[in-house]
Parts: sequence; structure tokens; C-alpha cells
Amino acid sequence: MGFHIRKRRRLTLAGLAFILAILAAGAPVQAVADPAALKLQYQLVLARPTTHLVEIHIDAANVTEPQLDFVMPAWSPGRYAVYDFAKNVQEFDARGGQGQALPWQKTDKQTWQVDTRESGGEVRVSYKVFANDLNGSFSQFDTSHANLNGASIYMYVAGHKPDPIALTADPPPNWKIISGFSLSTSQKTFRAPNYDRLIDTPMEISPACSILTFENAGKEYRVAVHSYNSDANGAEKLKEGVEKIVQAETAMMPAPDYEHYTFIFHFDPEIEMGDGMEHLNSTQIIISGDPSGSGLDEALVDAAHEFFHVWNVKRLRPAALGPFDYTRENYTRSLWVAEGFTNYYSYISLLRSGLWSRATFLDHLAGEIRQLQDEPGRKLMSAESSSFNAWFYDRAPQMQETNFANSTISYYNKGALLGMLLDLEIRSRTGGQKSLDDVMRYLYTKFYEAPAVSYYEPGRGYEEKDVLEAFNAVSGSDFGPFFTDYVRGTVPLPYNKTFALAGLSLRVEAQQGAAPSLGILTSPEDRGVRILSVMPGGAADRAGLSRDDLLIAVDDLSLATSGLSDRLQIYPPGTSVPFTVERHGIRERISVTLDPPRKEQYSIVESPLATPEQVKIREGWLGKGN
Repeated sequence: MGFHIRKRRRLTLAGLAFILAILAAGAPVQAVADPAALKLQYQLVLARPTTHLVEIHIDAANVTEPQLDFVMPAWSPGRYAVYDFAKNVQEFDARGGQGQALPWQKTDKQTWQVDTRESGGEVRVSYKVFANDLNGSFSQFDTSHANLNGASIYMYVAGHKPDPIALTADPPPNWKIISGFSLSTSQKTFRAPNYDRLIDTPMEISPACSILTFENAGKEYRVAVHSYNSDANGAEKLKEGVEKIVQAETAMMPAPDYEHYTFIFHFDPEIEMGDGMEHLNSTQIIISGDPSGSGLDEALVDAAHEFFHVWNVKRLRPAALGPFDYTRENYTRSLWVAEGFTNYYSYISLLRSGLWSRATFLDHLAGEIRQLQDEPGRKLMSAESSSFNAWFYDRAPQMQETNFANSTISYYNKGALLGMLLDLEIRSRTGGQKSLDDVMRYLYTKFYEAPAVSYYEPGRGYEEKDVLEAFNAVSGSDFGPFFTDYVRGTVPLPYNKTFALAGLSLRVEAQQGAAPSLGILTSPEDRGVRILSVMPGGAADRAGLSRDDLLIAVDDLSLATSGLSDRLQIYPPGTSVPFTVERHGIRERISVTLDPPRKEQYSIVESPLATPEQVKIREGWLGKGN
């Protein structure tokens, strides 16, 4: 039912001896169940949508241990942030096989330890989860739907994550169940080979959710749309775009090992921030908008990104990402590949699918360059460091003031740019015969299609050194210096040097009529402009302005009645301008020598003087093929 992956079972010595005896006799080998495995049955009850409470029952049979630890994950794979889902657990209860209450205690923030000595070998644990957040990590249950992400809903039994699980869902009458478990929307009982697969299969349970389908290479794809705007035309356009993306990405990578795949889209104009989350044979994409308007373009970009995760992250994965320790951070220095390359390939796929023109593709890459160049942290944080420290800032809640604005970068952003530069570099070094596509296929074959090393799924994870080795093997050259400078180091990225290989160049200009720069990020308030961050070395920094300062006036002209940019536009760069500043309730005047306007217009342009060799590289990159 969506799971077609080999599984390595845990064996006792006796079980291993039994298998060896069968092999010696020449008899066919049958799967041997782990005698210590629990028989696990999960029940999901959706009774009262207005309470936002999801009810869970976990029945465990074949219990021989004196105690069982039921653990709520602290985080969800794909989102590198500790959320502590146990915060929303309430009304925990434990019973034995005859319905008798069993003693239990909470041993840490996420573990409920149940004394099973008097259980009779059977335990039922019950609890409720408050669910009222629509995004790729949390869950939401209200009168319009139940959107369930497993890590935020289901506990696991410590030491028994590899054990098979049966799940029964009890939704309100006439609500459809949509998930990667099954193509049926009325099926209510499902099976997962282990806990990891259970929580890697989100569910959208809804009375009204449109479903459109298409086939590609013998596999069925569904586009499920949960929206408060029932525009059938918008949903059809979305399906058409998704189909083109699937065709482009499956044409590049090895055939995925699933029978069907489900895209679950949510269009909600009330949410503050969109989201997307990858899964083995499904994805959830949440858009603030509607499928017939601006939300369509955003949805297709997200779909291209999340679907490429089918290969990159969900199967080809860093060693730290599966099997998972759900109680703590799982560190890797390779998110610049896992997420950054995926970001790059979302753009590539939109180009190859025909959904984007060359100009649109190059504009988006230019936007990525601008984003990195606007980050002071690019001088301090490498791509590997950004990956390793993701747990500090990947949509993680911040309860203390941080200097992240000046000290960090995004591994999505820099990873995408590294993917672009490495792609062009390989094409140049191999005379257009190889590309980043070949590196991705090489890694996938070497690591995912290798023998399994755990129960989790086939293959094994890669280390950081393996990525460099793959580039060297595919290109027949040494990428060591490139990795030293730009992946592990903070040397400025060689945009124009690399673009020149393909007869391209980066053009950076100030916007016509732009105001001089202070080097600050601000937020307007009733009495003026609040400084949110100060760029190191900029005009404000040199003058002694500080984060949290409130700018009241420019040369006695109020900032309550006019914007900062409008006030500064009358001064040429280099002018010393007095500001009225309020700091800790005290006003003072601080003079700032203005910098030239920031260069905010980035574009990648094709050179009309490119050589035939450069044109070959450029056309190989920008064409739909390869």
C-alpha cells in the first residue's frame, strides 16, 4: 500500500541458525519474524473537530518486558528544528489486557513509562493531541479537515520502532482519507512496516478535497487540493503543471520504487507562511493564496522542489538522516546538498518542463545570488556550517535575541548556488559530456541502490567526503580546491569566472533613483522607524547606530509622516546627515555619513561574443535536454 521497500529484520542467534540450516538443505527461505517484536495496533479517532483534539489509542500485544516507554518525537524529519511535540499531549492513560489501570510515570519531557508487569502481556495506551497548526510539521483538526503529520501525532514504543504497525482511522462520516498509504479514499485500515514509515505518510482527511490523477511511466499520481476557493479550473492548471514537473524529473533520475505518489496541496489565504514537506511517496504543500491566482506559481515551484526530494533526501540521504533518533538533533553537514541541490533542481525542472523560460530561470538564479550577497553572514558561515547549525534557525522558535541576521546564511540558498556553479564547472571540464545530473545519478546508484545497512530502507547514507569523491569520479578531475574554498570555506563565490565558461556574466546595478544606503533593516512604527539589524561596516554601523534604536527624524524631518527612503533621497552619497534617535527612552542626535545606494538589481546575461565552446556549454545547460 505504497510501501515497496525491502526491510532488514532483526534476528536472534537462534533465528540466524534456523536460516543457515534451511540454506544448507536447499529449501526456499521464508521471512522470519522477530519473536521479540510487539504486535502494534494504532487507532486514530477524529470525533470533535471544534476541540482540535485528536485521540490516539495504541494497543501492544506480545508484551514480555517489565516496562514500556512510549515516546513522543521532539522533531520531524525534513524540518531540522526541535519542536517538542509532547507539549500538545494530554489525558495520557495506560491499561492492561483486562482493562485494568497500569502504573505509569513521565520520565522526561517526551517519555511516558508504563509498568507492564501486571498487564497480562497486553497494553493499551490512550492520549489526546491538540492539533491546530497547518504546516509541514504540525497537525490541524477542525471542521474543514484533519491534516495529520505523524511525528506530531503518534508516539512510538522505545526499542520497537522496527516493528510493523497496523493503523485504523475513525474519521467523521463522509470524510475522505487521502495519503500515500492507499489510492482508496474510503479505506480506513492501513499497514506500515515500521514506525518510521508510519510517520512518513501524512494524511489529509476531509469532507471536500478534490483529487485529479495522471499516469507517468506506469505509476499513478494524484493531485489532491484542499482549498477554501473551489476553482476547478485552477486545480486543473495545477495538475497540468505538476504532471510536466514529474515528467521532467523522472526523465532525469532512476525510476522511483513506489507504485503511486500523492501531492497534497492546501490553499489557505489566512496562513502567515507557506510550507512544503517531502515524504517517501507523497508531499504536503501549503500555500497562502489560491490555485487560480498567484498561488499557482508558488505551488509549482514548491512541487518541483518537494518532488525532487523523492531521490535527494528521502532515498539518497546523508548518513545522519535515517534511521532517526527522534529525541534529539540529528546533525549533518550535507544539507547544502540535500536541500540546496534540491532547490537548484526545482529551478532546472521548471525550465526543462517548459513551465519556465530561459529568462525566468536566469532571473530566479540571479535572485538567489542577490539573497546571498545581501547576507553579512556569508563572510562568517560556510555551507557545511550552515547545514550543521540548521537546528538553531530552521523555522525554530526563538526565545532569546540572536544575531542570526548578521551571522548566518541559508543552506537552501548557498546550496542552490553551489549546485549551479558545480553544474557549469563539470560541463566545462568534460566538454559538455557530463553534468551535475550525472553526479546525482552516481550518488543514487552507489548509496541508495546498495545493500541495506538497517531496517529503515535500502542502501546507506553518505558522508561529506563521499560527495567530493563523486564529483571527482564523474568529472575525472579534482574538485578538492573548490570544496575547500566554497563549501567548507567562506571564499566569495566565483560567479563571473564560472559564468564565463558558458558565455554568461553577472550584472549588478543600483536601482534608478534609489536612495543612499544606511545598511540597516527596519520596521515602520507610529513614531518613526525601528532598526531590526545593522549591517557590519555599513553607514549606520560606522556612526554607532544600534539594533532596536528608533529613528525619529532625519535632519529634523519626521519619520512618522514620511518613509526613510523618501527622506534620504534628497541627499547625495557621502553627505553627513543628523538623525534624531531614541534609545532606551532617551533621545539623541547621531550624524551618519551616507553610503551609495545598494546595488539591488541582479541579472545573468548572455554574451553575444561567446565562443563556440562557451555556447555549447550554455546551450547544454539552458536547453530542455540532458
